[in-house]
Amino acid sequence: MGHSRSPGGMLDEVDTTILSLINDKGPITLSEISRELGWSKSMIHRRLRKLADLGLITLRDVGGVTIATSGSSRSSSVAFIGILRASEYPYVIPLIRRLRDRFGHVEVKVYDDAYREAMDLAAGRIQLAFAPAITLLLMNRVTRGAVYIVGGGSSGGAAVVQGRGPEGHATTRMSSMELCAARLGLEPPRVYASSGSEILRLVETGFVRYGVVWEPYVTMARRRGLSVEGCELETCCLLGASSSIEGLYDTVSRIARESIADTGSVDLQAYANIVGLPYELVSESVKGYTFLEEPDEGLLKRIVSLSRDVVLPLSTVKEAIRG
Repeated sequence: MGHSRSPGGMLDEVDTTILSLINDKGPITLSEISRELGWSKSMIHRRLRKLADLGLITLRDVGGVTIATSGSSRSSSVAFIGILRASEYPYVIPLIRRLRDRFGHVEVKVYDDAYREAMDLAAGRIQLAFAPAITLLLMNRVTRGAVYIVGGGSSGGAAVVQGRGPEGHATTRMSSMELCAARLGLEPPRVYASSGSEILRLVETGFVRYGVVWEPYVTMARRRGLSVEGCELETCCLLGASSSIEGLYDTVSRIARESIADTGSVDLQAYANIVGLPYELVSESVKGYTFLEEPDEGLLKRIVSLSRDVVLPLSTVKEAIRG
């Protein structure tokens, strides 16, 4: 893993890993952090200074030993929001601005895999996440309420791309894309990828015949000459929240509703910078989405009724047996 400093005041994955460890196990010494993570003390010391400068932790020197503790006198709390690398969430910009009135610091963590994002949400490593509705529903059930749906999000933006491979399809695990694959009855085998870029690569190299992707990867596929067929998603991603902020659910829901309503006035260049995608690609592909200010219980019930081949596909039996 690279340890380059992130620009400005933004936190990168190294920063958030160290901060999560301090939140979980602090007070904790610099040496203990180094042993736990396997990184050099000098690099960790630089990161600790950065987190302290941002007001996210407190550092104390006791007899030459550096001790890190969660929080500081300048910042009472920090909120992490997870989103996927997609054109789908421009409303995260006004959401960040509004959440800063409730949290001392707000950071966006960008994921390529919805399942990993939802696992982090369930574990409390992030407090909020725009994630596939089916993934949030599943996490709510298997964690017995560690995750709840508290706000709206987006619909649309999904499609099946076709290459020249002999058979099979690629998708992401327990996601809206896998739901599309199941609804359309795409031919097996089903191959799981860890990002939209990997799905396109599997299709382009002929490893699979079909891939189910979201925007901007749908637009990228069209530009590369792949055949594209839309997959209607009445609800794709919604706002999920960790039970660690249960007392703020009503406030977060209201803030999310207001932010999604402001989508049309968002600075797409600022959003493109957050997700690490070209502005022109985001500005074109975001048109594939419509935005939902609140979750629709009827649509969620429909997703549940269609989800058996996503939650427990037949391939689960073979994958689960060893020996």
